[in-house]
Amino acid sequence: MSATYRLLKILGWIACHSSPKAAEAMGRGLGKFFWTFVPSRRKKLAVDNIIRAGITRDPNKALQIAKSSSVRFGPLGISMFRFPLLTKDNISDYVTIRGKDKLDELVKEGKGCVLAATHCGNWEIEGAALALYGYPLLSVAMKQKNKGFDRFLCEYRSMPGQVVEYKTGVRDMLRRLKEGFFVGLLCDQDPGDTGILSDFMGQKTLTATGPAHFSLLTRLPVMTALIHQTGPWKYEIIIGDPITAESGLKKKEAIQNITDKINKRLEEWIYKYPEEWFWLHNRWKWTDYFYPELKGVPDVHDQTEH
Repeated sequence: MSATYRLLKILGWIACHSSPKAAEAMGRGLGKFFWTFVPSRRKKLAVDNIIRAGITRDPNKALQIAKSSSVRFGPLGISMFRFPLLTKDNISDYVTIRGKDKLDELVKEGKGCVLAATHCGNWEIEGAALALYGYPLLSVAMKQKNKGFDRFLCEYRSMPGQVVEYKTGVRDMLRRLKEGFFVGLLCDQDPGDTGILSDFMGQKTLTATGPAHFSLLTRLPVMTALIHQTGPWKYEIIIGDPITAESGLKKKEAIQNITDKINKRLEEWIYKYPEEWFWLHNRWKWTDYFYPELKGVPDVHDQTEH
């Protein structure tokens, strides 16, 4: 048993044997501790991303948003440590789902869907909740370099009933979708030269096309499930309307159409809850590399609209 895995299990035991209030305080403390160790260059990147996305042009306000976005990793981690406390009987006490009927209809028809997974809100609670509500969820994960950390993540993500698989082949994912699984594919990270340009946060941005490709291959919709914290240990998942390509489009156009729709829905959510997205990620790294002429600062989004 590795030292990392042993330490994480000990933290998990402490979190599960703490009161909700104490666990919440522990999460805030861990988050603040994490923020102090974020390199200054990474903090600057987050601030630049926030200004670039048009959230604000005030560097001080951008820094506060970046800090809030990073500090939440503490509560996110503690919530995962407390997965052993979550059951099918009590999950509704912590997480409610708005638009649940859209997922229920797919299950009723024996259909799967492509879940456009994002780094918004508490994505760990989101995956656990969807699985505990009875949805057949497949999470496509990346193998972590630290074996102990990787073992812990797989164990705890599987605990609520998620099926966790590492990046796997197209045939395997197609099989899972045809079996009725809800397959989560990340749509908000920089895909490098494998992506296509799509409007996002006021600028052309290289965007992953996996969700669109699998939707077209299976004729299944892309669904968005975005999670927002409404109170201490209280969350709401909002299920968006199914995303499909408009009729009459050729394959390339259809992929663009679906990808644009996903980005539009995601950016609306980020403008509404900017402190709940992962700003430390270098989202425009490869866009700037391949298309330096596109770099610019969009107009500041009016937060009062929301």
